[in-house]
Amino acid sequence: MAAKDLCDYLRGQLPNLKSIGSEVGAMANLTVNLYSWYEKRGAVPSGIQIDTQLQQECPDVQTEVLKTAGIESFATLSPN
Repeated sequence: MAAKDLCDYLRGQLPNLKSIGSEVGAMANLTVNLYSWYEKRGAVPSGIQIDTQLQQECPDVQTEVLKTAGIESFATLSPN
């Protein structure tokens, strides 16, 4: 999975996440939609792998998504 695809996906999700109006709601939405998006493309990576990809490709998008969802890392969303 290309990091650019992930960045494009999350960039597109930001307006929706922000419109939810609460960090908890945004985090829940992000969790469900991100993992559904990944499942359609194969295996779901760990949160640490997601963080690494985003830090390399689009740290600005990563920062904005994490801030909107009220979390410090995508590892928060992932049990592995």
